Amino acid sequence: MIHGGDVYSIYEAHPSMTDRLVDFSANISPLGMPEAIKTAAVRALSEAECYPDPKARSLTDAIIAFLLRTYGTALDRSCVVCGNGAADVIYRLVLALRPKRALLCAPTFAEYEEALALTDTALEFYSCAHPSLAVKDDICQAIHPGLDMMFLCNPNNPTGLITDAGLLQKLIQTARANGVFLVVDECFLDFTGQERTCSVIPKLSQNKHIFVLKSFTKMYAMAGLRLGYGLCTDAALMNRMRQCGQPWPVSVTASAAGEAALTLKAHPEKVRRLVARERRYLTDAFARLGIRFFDSQANYILLQIKKPPDFYEQMLARGIVVRRCGNYRNLDDTFYRVAVRSHEHNRRLIKALMEVTGSR
Repeated sequence: MIHGGDVYSIYEAHPSMTDRLVDFSANISPLGMPEAIKTAAVRALSEAECYPDPKARSLTDAIIAFLLRTYGTALDRSCVVCGNGAADVIYRLVLALRPKRALLCAPTFAEYEEALALTDTALEFYSCAHPSLAVKDDICQAIHPGLDMMFLCNPNNPTGLITDAGLLQKLIQTARANGVFLVVDECFLDFTGQERTCSVIPKLSQNKHIFVLKSFTKMYAMAGLRLGYGLCTDAALMNRMRQCGQPWPVSVTASAAGEAALTLKAHPEKVRRLVARERRYLTDAFARLGIRFFDSQANYILLQIKKPPDFYEQMLARGIVVRRCGNYRNLDDTFYRVAVRSHEHNRRLIKALMEVTGSR
């Protein structure tokens, strides 16, 4: 697996650990799935004997209403495509565009590269410079007319670092001037409290070359239900995307859960406050223990731990699963990502860290 969250493989290899692990490798809201979403999904089971709506019309309308309420952005159904998680939307987009050459950041979310491999797309990389690993203004110099597409994850995964509004505007302008299709992944932006200033959703109506990726997975703890969506005002492209995959991408339970999630106006702020408080608790502890970390603004934190070399295995022996980041470009085996979880779980993480690293 190139992602976190695969506790099943651990359980298979270590059956005694079943129900004993705390999974810090998957970045899910520490509040878990809200009861209103669970109730909506269960109620939808009465409709599960029928095929789901292939166009996910009710969910799409709920998304449109949410975007208008949240961003003041008015879109129609042609601008929204729903999928079996954000990953499904990424694959549909790549298959619909079939770019010959694309630009990716290094490091960034691995699914972009996985999807682009299906279309034999030639890749170029913008290396996020050490030691900050931030996306900086010089990324604009990496954009040229020979590119067809570029992906930007904001905040970036695994660093949790934000690309600010000023640089985003430069990227939009540079991409348009060079004929490059810009994909902005905002799946974790809701955790930062900067969605109103850093989201490019309000710019969609004037820029057909922008695609925004969103997900229900993290904020609403719906990873197992699989639900994500993409936004773009290029209606022809969106229609091709709907044809690039199986005809029922969203189950009736996922659709009902998504609609319920979009009505929970207070929930995201509750999650943001908890994540901000617990992220500070963790980073204060990391600083005290002398552990190098990156100044994430999301619900996960990137660490660099050089000793012991078997850090992952020692943490696992203590019931803690962290995300190994050696398979991210521009990182090595000394990098690990941890989710921001509940205070009880975060205390357990710090205790294990102290034991494994010998820090006090």
